[in-house]
Amino acid sequence: MDYKVVAELILNEIGGSENINSVTHCATRLRFRLKDESKVNEQNLNDSNEVIQAFSKGGQYQVIIGTEVSKVYKELVNLSNVENSNEESNEEKGKLISRFFNTISGIFTPLLPALAGAGILRGLLLLINQLGWLSEKSGTYVILSAASMSVFYFLPIMLAFTSAQRFKVNPYIAAVIGASLIHPDLINLLGKDGNVATTSFLGIPIILMNYSSTVIPAILAIWVYSYLEKFLEKYIWKSVQIIFVPLISLVVIVPVTVGLFGPFGVYVGEGIANGINWLSESNGWITGLVVGGIWNVFVVFGLQWAVNPIMISNISTLGFDKIVPLTAAANFGIAGATFAVLLKSKNKKMKSFSLSALLSIFFAGITEPAIYGVAMKLKKPFIGALIGGAIGGAYLGGMGVKSYAFVFGGLTTLPAFVGSTFIHYIIGLTICFITGALATYILGFEDVSLNTRKTENSKEKNERQVEKSENIFSPINGKIKQLNEIKDGVFSEGILGEGIAILPTDGKVFAPANGELTTLFPTKHAYGLTLDNGAEILVHIGINTVELNGEYFNTFVKQGQYVKQGDLLAEFNLEKIKEKFDIVTPILLTNKGDYKLYLENKNGEVSNNDIIFKVEIAKD
Repeated sequence: MDYKVVAELILNEIGGSENINSVTHCATRLRFRLKDESKVNEQNLNDSNEVIQAFSKGGQYQVIIGTEVSKVYKELVNLSNVENSNEESNEEKGKLISRFFNTISGIFTPLLPALAGAGILRGLLLLINQLGWLSEKSGTYVILSAASMSVFYFLPIMLAFTSAQRFKVNPYIAAVIGASLIHPDLINLLGKDGNVATTSFLGIPIILMNYSSTVIPAILAIWVYSYLEKFLEKYIWKSVQIIFVPLISLVVIVPVTVGLFGPFGVYVGEGIANGINWLSESNGWITGLVVGGIWNVFVVFGLQWAVNPIMISNISTLGFDKIVPLTAAANFGIAGATFAVLLKSKNKKMKSFSLSALLSIFFAGITEPAIYGVAMKLKKPFIGALIGGAIGGAYLGGMGVKSYAFVFGGLTTLPAFVGSTFIHYIIGLTICFITGALATYILGFEDVSLNTRKTENSKEKNERQVEKSENIFSPINGKIKQLNEIKDGVFSEGILGEGIAILPTDGKVFAPANGELTTLFPTKHAYGLTLDNGAEILVHIGINTVELNGEYFNTFVKQGQYVKQGDLLAEFNLEKIKEKFDIVTPILLTNKGDYKLYLENKNGEVSNNDIIFKVEIAKD
């Protein structure tokens, strides 16, 4: 995958960088907040080989890429210079539920790699210790244990930092606020029990609690801090803001958090966790059936972000969690369904994609490629996946299976489940996988291909009859001009080749003939086409338009793609370009020594359905 080409494609199809308020990414998706979603060309996005699916959901426009999304994201940010803009659409402001889920997602997404890596390391340490290979008292164990548990112990600091990025405030001041919650002096005031104690601030009684590994207090604190910072910056002189805004923020937010938000957040978090754990203990079978069955639906709508903090909180405070195994049930249910498609599908592209999606689940616990690229695309496999997750989840819940780290369910994360219920975890996942596969196989599905651009492979290309003579159609609508009328010697003197020029009347560029797009300039202003008979045609939009560096141009093809006459290659903003440059467009035969050119149309108006010249292989 050429990440830059994919980023350019996506940027073009969503309306350009000027249409982006902000963009983030999770494990598999680009998440845009757009100013105007009507500008998105969703069909072109979904028709691209590199995009699994694109859609609007919950105030975000999401583009599913797969596990290589971070690399595409980097290229996208470099191209657009847009990253987490402060602007928000009015539409999003009105949707409180969407804003809540988007906020949770934005806060936790940056931490997922650290949580997953630390979780796997923790699981490996537990396994090694139980096998007797490493003592808990050894220096090696202590060092690795610190590496695996630090992300949880210092969670308030990390959440404060990511919350600040989300709420658009100083992340370093926020990190100090988070760090104050777990400062050793406060921990020492808790005494030997380390749980609850009382102290006072300016004579006001305060209940102290242990905030290490907590989730809600830090998020609440930074949310309030975001309003305080805006208020202070409004009324404090800019020349002294760098001193007094941080000073006042710390003096106000830290005591309020310790005395109010902290205890409130701890009690709320414990209440939610205890409620779910009570439900799991009361009837684990039903809990597993429901969570395992609907978790993939949660993923589709992005609702899993509301539950993830509960799982993280359970592991931080209790040392284990019973929801994580149920999410793994959903993962292996969709894995089973994908495996059935891999076996049953006759379409080579679908089989290939199913295999890559299956490996994504097994090795990374990432399900989006399978959900969007296989199950939902073929519809019935999604039902099979839900059935597999529900039945296997019921077993996992009934057996009280525990996870000792927050991880995504896959083969590489098995160590996170090592414990007294590990054998039941293995059995449960096997049930999920087999049931999901069987249900999908029995239900069947309509075997359709992935949405891809209709390109031809090399074998098909070789089988086409090569014509000695090729008609070249006008790539744009406009008025014919002779090359000698162009105020640029490179074109007017035929240095690059012979042909004709057109003064465009609109901003669309079409393929002038069948052939391979062998040249696509990064600046999007010029396109080189090699025809079936070997003739090379250059379409150069405007004079000196390379200086625009791609501005006002959108491309719909990529280099190396085979196109047919009339296919849309690009669009450009005619009026904007005309303000600075001559928009006359030369169409040239560049390898004129091997071919002869015969003009068919020397003047007048032409459209992309009109032949402008003919090229023939030159006779020796």
